[in-house]
Amino acid sequence: MKREKMQRAAFERAEDDVRVALMTAAAAIPEPDNKPGPPSKGPRLVPRKSRTDPTKITLYIRDGRAEVSTRQPESQRKKAERVLDLYKLQKEARERGIVAPRMVPVAATLNHLLDAARPPGKPPAPRKTSLRTAAAKKKARVWKKYRQLVTRIKSLATFFKDETLKDLTTTRLLEYIEWRTDQRDARYLDDDPDAPNASPSSAREDICFLRKAVNLYAGEHTLAWHPNVEVPAQGPGRTRWLRRPEVARMYWAIRGRIWDNDTGAWKRELVMGPRGRKVWRYAYRDPQTITNRKALRRYLFVGLYTGTRDEALRELRWECSADGGCIDVEGRFIHRRGFGLDPSEGKPRMTSRIAPKVASTMGGWRKSDLAAGISAVVSRPDGEPYASAPVWIWEAVVADAGLDAEVVRHTLRHTAATWLRIGRVDVRAAADLLGMSVQTAVKIYGQWTLEGQEAAADALAWSHGVKAAHSFAVRVPSTIEVVVPRGLPPREPPGQVERRRRERTRSTDHATRRRIHPEAVIGRKTPVLA
Repeated sequence: MKREKMQRAAFERAEDDVRVALMTAAAAIPEPDNKPGPPSKGPRLVPRKSRTDPTKITLYIRDGRAEVSTRQPESQRKKAERVLDLYKLQKEARERGIVAPRMVPVAATLNHLLDAARPPGKPPAPRKTSLRTAAAKKKARVWKKYRQLVTRIKSLATFFKDETLKDLTTTRLLEYIEWRTDQRDARYLDDDPDAPNASPSSAREDICFLRKAVNLYAGEHTLAWHPNVEVPAQGPGRTRWLRRPEVARMYWAIRGRIWDNDTGAWKRELVMGPRGRKVWRYAYRDPQTITNRKALRRYLFVGLYTGTRDEALRELRWECSADGGCIDVEGRFIHRRGFGLDPSEGKPRMTSRIAPKVASTMGGWRKSDLAAGISAVVSRPDGEPYASAPVWIWEAVVADAGLDAEVVRHTLRHTAATWLRIGRVDVRAAADLLGMSVQTAVKIYGQWTLEGQEAAADALAWSHGVKAAHSFAVRVPSTIEVVVPRGLPPREPPGQVERRRRERTRSTDHATRRRIHPEAVIGRKTPVLA
């Protein structure tokens, strides 16, 4: 053992001696006398045989070892010199880092947007939502939006990785939408086999961020030109809304039942009864699945009877908060926005009334939740609020209810607006209740159903008040002076016109009524009651 240690030490000393000898020899070697070569002549014109037609002589631009054709013969030397001057300008711009606006890479604009949108500081550590302060929740929301932006930018960078601004044409953007809809939805995990593909609306939203990136880069770098990124027109909007039986089927699916589309009824299974006999009963999901779906009962109820959007619904609390809305059960109000949030940011979240029966149901929920220490109106089985939309639970319930894939979470808001229209509610009152503008209520929800239009159709058919209307404009040739008639009788209200018509009808019936002689009345027999 001692001998091996001595040999190892001898080898290490010998290795050090060899290293020192090599370094000494390298230092003693004289450096070569590198004389500078002749200066570069720079780009110049040289005649060469044409590569396409060897019988012709073409002027080429010689720049070191590279040669670029000017496509001009020797007789057109002036045009070739102009091409040479342009080549020199482009080379100097590249050396100075100056790039033509059309040649700016799309990836550079996307990276510039990411750098500008990155929140300051470090991302927060994941922890329970209920243990965060208001400032921590706000910071978590900001970083969540940034991560969503990173996901969208990643998809855009993958498709436009080698392209420049001049390639952002309408045709190319449509190709991106087609490509994006064939890719999986980035909101799902990579190993999720049930992850659906991205929707066309999500792809169009990606293009909106691309337009934002291009405009930001062009504005801060003072580009002389940049493409006008036009988002392709949106397809027909969703017109799906739920009927009462469909809502009932969703409630039963939340409780675990499974709808059979082939038979048009709930699935049944043959089981052994308590007395040892086989009996048929409804098929149910396992208890754990039913427990996970329990929170969707409130989600469905609140979304349907208040028309609240998904994000605002998940942020509802039983008490006032700065970062989320709340429900006032005693006053029968739903406040969709927290008092600490900026009303000008995001979609409008207005305060609306809730019906007495809805407030009564919510009162029972609030009593049980506050007793259990739960602050969120819609919470997970462990009492924590949902940090993201429960998409997987919703899709499973919709499938078990036998409904189509068009039934999404926003369908609840569509259904609320459609039910208000069927109920002949004034459009202004409906818009205020749902927290939207009158223009949106008329444009998006106005023609989803033909029900609720009976009063308007009857008024048009009967033409109430049209006969009493007077025309104050006379269509005449342009060369004749228009004379406005004076002394026209004032227009009568429709109620007064209807009352006068009834009086005329009553007087006419009284005048034309057949007179009966008294003797004829005396001759009649009076019926005797048994």
